[in-house]
Order: sequence, then C-alpha cells, then structure tokens
Amino acid sequence: MNDPTNPPLLLRRNGRPQACDPCRKRKLACDHTQPVCSRCKKRKQDGECVYLASSSRISTSKSPLPSPAPSTPLPSPRRGSLRHPQNNPALTPDTQVSGLFRPGYLGPTSYCNIYEDTENSLSLLQGSDSVATQSESIAHYAPIEGSQTNLSVRVRDLALKVLRNIPDPIQGSSLPYKSGSDSWIYKIAERVVGSLYEVFGDYFSVGSRPTAKLEELARIICANTSRPFSDEESDPDKWFSQFSGKNIRWELIGILSMFWEFVPGSNAEFWKGKRSVKFDRGFRITRENMHLSLDLCKEFSAGNSMMLCLSQRCTIVDSMSVGDADLVVWRTHAETVSLLTFLGFHAVEEKDQHQTSLSTEIKKRLFHNTFSIAMDVVSFTGRPPLISSRYSSTPIPLDISTEDLFSDHDTLMKAVSRLDEKGWNTDGAMYPSTSIRARAIIALIREEIFEIALDHRQNTFPNEFSIETLLQLRSRELSAVAAFPSCLRFDPLEIDNLEVPINHLSVRLFIQQEHLQNMFFIERLLLRFGHQDKGDLLKYVVTFLTHSFLPDYLHSDKFSSFRDSCEWLVMAHAVPAGGILCLELLKPTLHLRPHSDSRITRSNIIQKLSLLVAFLDWVSPSAPNGDLCNDAKSVIQRVLDQTLNAASSIYEPPAVFQWDSSTQLDFNFDLLDTFDWIRPDFPSSQQSNQ
Repeated sequence: MNDPTNPPLLLRRNGRPQACDPCRKRKLACDHTQPVCSRCKKRKQDGECVYLASSSRISTSKSPLPSPAPSTPLPSPRRGSLRHPQNNPALTPDTQVSGLFRPGYLGPTSYCNIYEDTENSLSLLQGSDSVATQSESIAHYAPIEGSQTNLSVRVRDLALKVLRNIPDPIQGSSLPYKSGSDSWIYKIAERVVGSLYEVFGDYFSVGSRPTAKLEELARIICANTSRPFSDEESDPDKWFSQFSGKNIRWELIGILSMFWEFVPGSNAEFWKGKRSVKFDRGFRITRENMHLSLDLCKEFSAGNSMMLCLSQRCTIVDSMSVGDADLVVWRTHAETVSLLTFLGFHAVEEKDQHQTSLSTEIKKRLFHNTFSIAMDVVSFTGRPPLISSRYSSTPIPLDISTEDLFSDHDTLMKAVSRLDEKGWNTDGAMYPSTSIRARAIIALIREEIFEIALDHRQNTFPNEFSIETLLQLRSRELSAVAAFPSCLRFDPLEIDNLEVPINHLSVRLFIQQEHLQNMFFIERLLLRFGHQDKGDLLKYVVTFLTHSFLPDYLHSDKFSSFRDSCEWLVMAHAVPAGGILCLELLKPTLHLRPHSDSRITRSNIIQKLSLLVAFLDWVSPSAPNGDLCNDAKSVIQRVLDQTLNAASSIYEPPAVFQWDSSTQLDFNFDLLDTFDWIRPDFPSSQQSNQ
C-alpha cells in the first residue's frame, strides 16, 4: 500500500522514472534527488519538484525506485536513445567509463574518447565528491519482476508461439550432439537444458498447456532478458547463473532450439532419396523458434555474447532453408556482424595468452567464427565482405578444450600452459577451438585473396604486382596448412576406416575443403593475370571436386552429420570446380601434354562431371539452392552432351566443338559470374603450355 505522505515516483511508459518538468523542458538529466533534484536546487527552487502528468501539473516528493505497477509494460532497451540513456535499463559495466554512457562499443574516434579525458581531468579537480551522473544512477536501477509486468500483444504472441513449440521434459532433456567449430555451444545448452526443466518443467507437460500459465512464464523470461548481462564475467558458475534455471533468457531458449529435435525421427529419414516431410517440418520449427527468440531478444536485451551466438546460427539455418544467395541470409548475416561490432568483440586486446579468461575466449571464438562465415558468404556470392580484419584486433582463440574453458581459473591456466608458442594444444586432441583456429587462419588469407579478386581498380596497377602478391599468398597458404597439427590433416583412406571417429573425419574434410578453395581462388586469379599455368589449377580442381561431395553422396550413412549442409557444400565447392572441368572439355589441353597427375584424364573428368550431375539431380528443386543446382546441372549436361555426342575426334576441336566462344557458360550463379571462372577466356598460347 502506498504511503499518502510519500507518493510513488511517477514513471514513464517504458517503466523509467519521469524527470521533473523544469529538467524536462531544458532537456537536462534529472537525478531524482529528494526532495528537490540537484539542478532545481541550483536554480534556488524551494519546495518540491514539479511534474507534468496527464496534461496537469502535480507535485510529488521523491521516493526510492519502486517496482513497476502491474499495468506497466516491459521496458524495451533497443529503443534507447544515444542522447537519452535513461531509456535503456539494461546497462552493463561495459557501457560506462568514467560515468559516461556508452551505447555499445565506441572506438578511439568516438565522442566518448574525448570526453573521457575531460572527465578524468574534472575528477582530479573536483575530487571524489562530485555529483553522480545519470548513467551511474541508472546502473543501480533494480531489475523488474516478471510477475509484475504486462506484455504487449505482439510480444505475447511471439512468446506463446515459442513456448508452445518447446518439447516436453522427456523429449527435450536429451540433446543430440552436433559436431562442428561451434559445437562448444553444446556444452552450454547441455548445462542449461537440465536447469530449465528442473525449474519450469511443469509448464511444458505433455498435452494441453494453458495459455495463462505460458503467459506467466513469458513474463518471467522477458523480465530476465531485460536484466543486465555481463560479458566480462570470468567465473564460470556466475557466468552460467546469468541465464540458467530461474534466470532463463530468450537468448538461451533460441540456442536450445538449435539442438532440440521437434519432430522425433525426422532426421533419420533425411537420406531416403530427398528431404522427408518430417525433416522439413522439424527444421521449420527449429528455424521459427530461433528467429522468434532472437526477435524477443531485440525487444528486451541490450546485446550480449549469447544473443550474438543465436544470431550467428540464424544465418546458418536461413542459408539451409532459402539458399545462400538469398536476401534473407544476407540480411541476417549483416545483423550478426552489426551486433558483433556493436559489442566490440572485434576489438579484444590481449598482450599475453596467459592473461586470457573465459569471457575473452568466448569473445574470440564468436568473432572468428563470424569472420569465417563472412568469408564463406563472399566466396559464394562475390559480394563485398561486411567485416574486415583491417579494423579488427581480436586474436585467434587458444586451442583449449570446452571442459577446461568452463572450469575454474586454475584449471584454465594449466590448459593454457600446455599450449605451444602458437597457441595449439600439445595433447594431439581435436577440440572445437582447433577447428575455429584453422578456419580463422584460412579465412584471413582468403580475405586477402578477395582484396584482389573484388578490386575493380586492378586495371590501374601492373599485373606483376598482382601476380607477385598471389604467389606470396599461395606460399603462405601452403605454409599455414602445413603447420596445422596432425589431427587436422585429411587422409582420403580414412573415409573407409571405421576406427576413425566420424566427427574428426568430417572436420578434417571440411578444413581440407576450405584450404583447397583458397588454392582454387589463387590459381584461377593467377591465370586471369596471365601467369603461366603448369596444370596446378586442374590438379586442385579435381581434388576439390573429389572431396567436395563424393563422401557425402557415396557414404551418406557415415557422413550423415553433413546432411543439413550438402546443398551448400556442392554449390560452394563442387560447382565452381565443375565449371573449370567443363572448360577443359570444351577447349581441351590434355591432348597437347598429359597432366603430371595421372588422375587427370579426359575420361576421369567426364566421370567426375557425370557424378556431379547425378548429385545435382538428387537435390530437390525446392531445397535450399535448388534452383542454382538445377541451373548448374543443365549447363554441365549440355557440355557432356556436346562432348560425348561428337562424331569426330577430340583432337579436332573446330570440327567437334561448335560452342560460341563469346558465350558465357551461365550457371546463374553470382560467385562464378563475378570471378569469371566459367568463361571461355583461356588464351590459346597458355593452353599450349600445359
């Protein structure tokens, strides 16, 4: 019950305290000091502060900050203004330096950098008794309680849709493991899912779920999500406690959705010819839950590492749903990069690896995983990258096991002490961080390749400069991969070795593909700039094509972990290589001089392309990248028909190949078109040098 002698503080619609009318008119920060704020006191105003409410002036004395009334909607941090930080209740320690409000990361050219120096000078002159700034008072604002808040109609509908999809405790408690460079997230999900069902299991019982009960849970989760989240917390227990059990947040609901199988048995049917109806339905629910959870995060969260992780995975599931070249994927990827730089994860400074911590390693993993994805997106589309290492200082993450990462500080430091001077583990083990490190190294070199491939000013520079740069990149790529630990080296003979763990084999194969793609880019660009070809391009192309989809297609049971990405693998890796082999059939060079690699023959090329056509035919037209696969298949089939239906000898190209040399082999594929990889542009003089 309210004290009539001490009326409650007036609140704005977003739940924040209302400024007194004199401060509001002058657009000044009100510090809500009782009974008169400091600014009114300086103006010699006696009595109590005056407020404007419901178009009438009322007078009320200040009281300590209360919990919002039942009719108060949840605050929305994302609507915070740079000029009015009081609109953002989810301030973290990162947002304040010397009392200045920081809306996310602000670099050395920002206004904060100047005012920090001014603040420091003022503090030396005024001492420690200066009046607290507005941002300081906001930081002590108590989080709201879920049961005391109302949800807007939109937020309520989004939340109910997510909560109704969550599996019951029996089905949802067991999370299927998924390998990959971000599989360290599995350990987070595994720890959180148990506490979720332990605290809120009654809300997800089998059968009917009363709307009123789910609304109650939605209020709790929304309130939790609006609370500050510290990405500087390095104590694992305290870090987990921010989003576990009763503190569950929408970020973690979305991350758990990555691992939940919403339709039991759907994935097992994936390889029965095409995508099954069960698989598509389960995948649709997964994608929906992840995106809705991210939308709810945007309503209440000021941004954090787990929100970034969720956004990152939304990019992946979008690419698996609508195809990599779609605007939806580009937009989601752009939002991920925007959140990453907003949080400042691109600017992590670390002078010594022994100074690392849980929070630092998480930031490094998320940054370099996002950076690698960004380079993959550029590879596929040929669009300019949305992030650059030129403006980033975050080091590559250390090769530490997930268990050690989430252990106490002493255990983490012992793991760091066992690393070699480059940061690789000396245990000979393959951790998620091992894959992240390898992909990051390859991605950094690929970025330099793209600086040449996408630079439209190349015509203004001598070709020798580009050729020399590319040769240096080729040498660096080979040296970097040669320096990888032995656990990452791919051996094709291991495909049939049942003793090799499939998770390890799939990672090795993927790293090999990333490396071969870099070599493919380099060799193709060297030819563009007139460098003499010694057959290296065909060598990498055949190897690239062999490893890009054959294991998935011919060993579908063993490589089931790649099932969700098979269309992407074939379009990003196999199709560009297939375009080069098509050119070799249209304008043959092997008859002039056999290739040094005995695998590279006209017969072998035809066999590889025929198998590629079969795989492209297997991909459903409705699958992600299905249209692109169909376009590529049509072109390759035309080339094979032209080659195999010719009546005369292949050693008489003019009589056999009546292909218009001015016509581009158009796969309707931005990547190939951008880099001119399937244009019949090989100079005849270079062909004779093969």
